[in-house]
Amino acid sequence: MAKPFEFSWRIPVPDVLQIGCVFDIWDEEYSVYESNCIVKVDEYGFFICWKSEGREGQVLECSQVNDIRLGLAPKVSEPKIQDFLDKNAHSLENRTVTVCS
Repeated sequence: MAKPFEFSWRIPVPDVLQIGCVFDIWDEEYSVYESNCIVKVDEYGFFICWKSEGREGQVLECSQVNDIRLGLAPKVSEPKIQDFLDKNAHSLENRTVTVCS
């Protein structure tokens, strides 16, 4: 007789990721800067979602993420972003997350 097997596919997602945090987002692909975005992960850990006031929300499937880098400021030539980076360079090192997809 075969032993019953119960498959548990769900990985626990920490509450802090489900609640979300406020980030400023720079989308390199579309050269779009959004400030004060709420960024969070869904309860199953499948999607990263972000939304800023007055803008439509965005979703990135976690399977599309190939790297997450801490402490790296993006190399950006966009004047608006470069000014922001220049003014805050001393404090950004410990507050920067780059999601590569």
